[in-house]
Amino acid sequence: MSLQPTAPAVKYDILSPAFFADPYPTLRRMREEDPVFWHPLLKSWVLTRYADIQRVLRDSKSEFSNSKVEQYGLGAPESVRDKLEVFNTFVSSWVAFMDPPNHTRLRALIAKAFTVQAVERLRPRIQHAVDELLAAVRSRGRMDVVADFAAQLPMIVFSELMGIPRDDGERLREDALTVMSLFGAGIATADGVESAYRGVMSYYEYFNAHIAARRSRSTEDLLSKLVEARVDGVGMTDTELVAMCVTLFLASQETTLYMVANAVNTLARHPEQAQRLREEPRLIDGALEELMRYDSPTFGTFRRAVVAITDLPGGPIPAGDYVLSVLCSANRDGHRFPDPDRFDIERQDTRHLSFSSGIHTCPGAALSRLEGRIAIQTLLQTFSELRLESDAPLEWVPSMMVRGFKSLPVAVTPA
Repeated sequence: MSLQPTAPAVKYDILSPAFFADPYPTLRRMREEDPVFWHPLLKSWVLTRYADIQRVLRDSKSEFSNSKVEQYGLGAPESVRDKLEVFNTFVSSWVAFMDPPNHTRLRALIAKAFTVQAVERLRPRIQHAVDELLAAVRSRGRMDVVADFAAQLPMIVFSELMGIPRDDGERLREDALTVMSLFGAGIATADGVESAYRGVMSYYEYFNAHIAARRSRSTEDLLSKLVEARVDGVGMTDTELVAMCVTLFLASQETTLYMVANAVNTLARHPEQAQRLREEPRLIDGALEELMRYDSPTFGTFRRAVVAITDLPGGPIPAGDYVLSVLCSANRDGHRFPDPDRFDIERQDTRHLSFSSGIHTCPGAALSRLEGRIAIQTLLQTFSELRLESDAPLEWVPSMMVRGFKSLPVAVTPA
């Protein structure tokens, strides 16, 4: 799907491959000159400063809505409007795109099933999966971090967590790619809508079968717990359960994939910091947070203003307008982080916004962090050196939602 519309150029080109490859100089300029910028192609106000974005995410005055599915599929031709409506209806049932009280009810149901203890019990399984994946590439002396490692790990963990066949992970991943290609795009095409529609229908078919099986016979996996979870005696409908399964899959898959791949890229470009982390593994918790701050796995998130916003620089933002909060820009804001373009695994304050903030904080954040810590620490202990295979520019995913590579070839030296 192309993100390059045939329309007059705007002041800041944030839809081109060149921007996605290195957005930070443009975002720095936007923070300095136009921290609240109206983008006519996205039909959204683009926010780039930490303080402004944090205010939108926390939304203490209930000024913004997360219900915004009509923002996806902009520019789609009339011939695919029916299929776009199916896509938007499906996405509107995701907890990430709900406002209270529906959001509150579904988050409470997640909390009953997806506990800290449930995540911690996955530690040995995650370690085994990491060891298995790295053993498969150890003798080759090279790996594609995305295809061989970062994309595989969250699929394995999700399969274990939900009690579904591990071999189905690739199908779910393919469906995710088709859905996310529209979900994160700036401008849609007919082919993009058709592809996303097929992904949605495939998800319905797959998870409805597993939900029906759990209603007939409960097991010990998270899917059974989601089926059985009740708040005030009310559980989730089958449609809500499918949406919840997809939300959890995408949240774990996309966030963990790009978190790990971006981290490896950063460490390969800062070998002295990688070596410091090998020598002092106690630094892993802070290092992971700095890695997510320095090159976030999430690009941005949309909200819709439900009242006129008059106290942001560059406003006012009229009621009904959309706002794109660029999270990776907030993480590089010099007013929030001293020397923000410097990568430092011992940075003391790393309170990034990569997992969002407020009531819409990523529900899978604890699991992603656990996977990230184990993956990065084990990778550094398994290989004494990581080197990018080529100086050629890497191909980044063109998305307004996530930030990461399509492929990351590296050469590795076993320890």
